[in-house]
Amino acid sequence: MRHTLYKKSKSKKKESQNTFLKSLVWVFCGAFFLWLAWILWGGADIGGPAGKAVRNGLIAFFGTSALLMPLLLLYWLYRAIRYRTLAIFTLLFGMSLALTGLSILIADLLLIFPKSSLNGGYIGAFLFSHLSGVAGKSGAIIIALASSFLGVHILFAIPWKETLIKCWTLIKEDFTVWMQARADLKQKIAERKEEEKQDLSDVQEHQQKQEEPAKKAPPKIMRATAEMVKNPPRIQQEETPKPKKNQEEECENKKTTEYTLPPLDLLRAPEENNLCGPSDAEIAKATNLLETTLKNFDIHASVTGVAPGPVITRYEIKPDAGVKISSIVSISNDIALAMKARGIRVEAPIPGKDAIGFEIPNEKPIMVTVREILQDPSFINSKYKTTVVLGRYADGAPATSVIEKMPHLLVAGATNSGKSICVHTMIASLLYRAKPDEIKLMLVDPKRVELTFYEGIPHLYDPKVPCEDADIIKDANGAVKSLQALVKVMEKRMKIFEIAKVKNIEGYNKWALTHNEEKMFYIVVIIDEMADLMLQTKAAIEDSVQRLTQMGRALGIHLILCTQRPSTNVITGVIKANLPSRIALQVASKIDSRVVLDSNGADALLGKGDMLYLGISDPKPKRIQGSYISEEEISKLTDFWRAQGGPDYPIQIKPEQNPNQGTEGLGSSAEEIISALTLILERRRVSQDLLKAHFGSSARATNILSVLEMKGFITKPEGSNRWEIHFDLIEAQLNELKQKQIQNKENL
Repeated sequence: MRHTLYKKSKSKKKESQNTFLKSLVWVFCGAFFLWLAWILWGGADIGGPAGKAVRNGLIAFFGTSALLMPLLLLYWLYRAIRYRTLAIFTLLFGMSLALTGLSILIADLLLIFPKSSLNGGYIGAFLFSHLSGVAGKSGAIIIALASSFLGVHILFAIPWKETLIKCWTLIKEDFTVWMQARADLKQKIAERKEEEKQDLSDVQEHQQKQEEPAKKAPPKIMRATAEMVKNPPRIQQEETPKPKKNQEEECENKKTTEYTLPPLDLLRAPEENNLCGPSDAEIAKATNLLETTLKNFDIHASVTGVAPGPVITRYEIKPDAGVKISSIVSISNDIALAMKARGIRVEAPIPGKDAIGFEIPNEKPIMVTVREILQDPSFINSKYKTTVVLGRYADGAPATSVIEKMPHLLVAGATNSGKSICVHTMIASLLYRAKPDEIKLMLVDPKRVELTFYEGIPHLYDPKVPCEDADIIKDANGAVKSLQALVKVMEKRMKIFEIAKVKNIEGYNKWALTHNEEKMFYIVVIIDEMADLMLQTKAAIEDSVQRLTQMGRALGIHLILCTQRPSTNVITGVIKANLPSRIALQVASKIDSRVVLDSNGADALLGKGDMLYLGISDPKPKRIQGSYISEEEISKLTDFWRAQGGPDYPIQIKPEQNPNQGTEGLGSSAEEIISALTLILERRRVSQDLLKAHFGSSARATNILSVLEMKGFITKPEGSNRWEIHFDLIEAQLNELKQKQIQNKENL
């Protein structure tokens, strides 16, 4: 009994000692493995000399694969504690096989990636070189994979059979679930397709019911035609008794003439096909292409109307509910590309319509003739004498206007844009509309070649000369004098209107009819090139134009100013403010377009009469294709009028009785003014000090300067202190005075 107890106590003591030793071994092993992981993963500098030596040795022998050693050792420590077995040999053998195979694979990878930071170590390089030499490179890789696989199997004791069976079972279960889910998805998709088909059929039936009227009624084509009127009615002229005029108010040898309006046979007739714009088939093709282009951009809209014009065709597009106008306008360039058009102008929206207008150039433009507009009811039935032809609007409708309502017009366009043809068209309209005793034309042509067709017609008017000397005004000085004389005519008419107590020329003519007085005629001033006049005599021209445009409307005086250089130096703020109606043909830049219209657009016109017309009451400019009149037609028309006589009008400004009158005033005598003009001509300059030194008085010098400025001999531009001297006017005045003095001496 005692012996048995002694043995039990001795065995318990021995067992506790073994447990303590094992725990001590595991603690030291764990600490060693942690230190090994520290030096391998953290760097050699933190492990001291011993750590550096161990790290370098392991890296040199196994290479980069040595970094896995701490993980394998920690796994071994976990198994030793759990299963209370060390199995050091198994650990060393399995780890050696796994690391060796991995080192061989890394050595092979270094041949593919020589610049890689991987390292196979001594064992990897040695075995790879010998194995590849014996079994080849592929054999060495197979051996390395086998070694790694065997080492992993020994270390982790993986039950491959059970693992494969379990993986296969999981894959099979996942596949079964996936097949079931796929079958359910197919069933749901089929059910959804059936529902969509049913919904689509319902929607299509609903759309068909709504679109049945639309299919029956295609886009409305609003086509304007050139009416072939064989015997168009002429404008009825009121026959009024002419009162007797005083002898001093009549031209010498004046003859009473009954004028006849010219027939339309003098002009070329429009095309016989009676068609304006593209054909219906071409319109249908363009409509389908336009709608298809909009659908490609996911824009739901339809073409509701088409207005064919001679050069462009306007397509009216009505967007569906919820479609923004900006989304359609933003793709105008894409539509131009699809339609193969040179350029598209968008009018969004069209005034008075719930549609957007796309103005697309026609493939085959058609010329608009003057005759087709003259024989249109819009021109024939107009009650105004100053109705003029412009051409056709973008929708093909005839475009006419009334100068009385403009009341003054600015025409601007670059060279070859159709500016001169536009002017000729308006003049021809007036010649067809009114007789010479109803409308007078004061034509200013600084270029000397544009308005020469109208020399000698009875409509010509020049207030500074008698009727037998009236002609086209071709020089800047003559234009200045004529405009200044026209200002005097305007002032005289104002006094007459004041006496008659009427507000405009129409009211005066009614008053004259009841009081047996002669009617007043309209005066239309046409300046073909404003830039040349502004270059030579800016101050005098600008002053006269300003006064005429501000006050001449009610007095029957209207101005049409033309220029091919619409810059701010030519169309100044003063002139532009008094010209509310503008015509812009094709210009060179957007800046020129903004000068004329205060907006862009004229720079993108097609030329050859393509214009934008901004009327006095128009919020936006309207696009018009100007009508064409040839030189031959102008010659026939002017020959018809010249055959009925020359210019014939009463003198409204009496000639000056005193040859020196007009050169004196403000206390200055005629001799002083002549002396001052001679002095300025000799010295080629003028100043108050110069005149004071010559005449000996500051007051006399001031008076003389005032008289010279009032008469237009000198001007001072706004914002400048220097006088501009008009030497040509001074020379002409001195020559005229000298001739009159010679004539007076001869008469004496």
